[in-house]
Amino acid sequence: MNKLITAFCIFAVLSCSLAEETPREKRQAEKLHITLLYESLCPDSRSFMHQLGPVHEELKEYIDIELVPFGKSSSEQNGAIFHCQHGPAECEGNRLQSCVISSSNDQAAQVKFVVCQMFASNYANADKCASQAGIRTDVEYCMKTPTGTKLQLDAELITNQYRPSFVPTIVYNRVFNQQLQDQSLRNFRATVCYLLRQQHPLPATVCQ
Repeated sequence: MNKLITAFCIFAVLSCSLAEETPREKRQAEKLHITLLYESLCPDSRSFMHQLGPVHEELKEYIDIELVPFGKSSSEQNGAIFHCQHGPAECEGNRLQSCVISSSNDQAAQVKFVVCQMFASNYANADKCASQAGIRTDVEYCMKTPTGTKLQLDAELITNQYRPSFVPTIVYNRVFNQQLQDQSLRNFRATVCYLLRQQHPLPATVCQ
């Protein structure tokens, strides 16, 4: 009898634990995944940051963003050489952004850093932008070691899944759609809100 009672209690505790975890897991699954493929010196990428910053600040609870600084770059000899659309300085910028982004799991901090850095006059402001975003990182070490190379090779793998013809490219839920891409460049907020409403009901105060 005691064994039966003990088993019942264990089952009840596990059931309650699962019940508590389910809503949180559900909220995570319902987030809209956004992959942003961009380049550090691309004028169109920089222009898009005017939209990215405010939209992420407003809707960060509902979106899961992946920032991929690579664009139309390419690599040779397993990362020994990188070629970038806007020259060697862009390769350096892409690598720098990969290094800082990888230093934090806080997406809000990642976005703040990228927006800040994209509008900075030079890369010397990287530490300042990271500090303002609340990210602690050893940028110099990452830039000069295989760590930075691997991050850029990872970015290349992700980018090559979509083979963008235009930069920036915005991908929703890991499926590229040209119509959504065009709409996002014109009005990122409206596109995100449209897709969020398609996924699940939103509170009345969201996307108004």
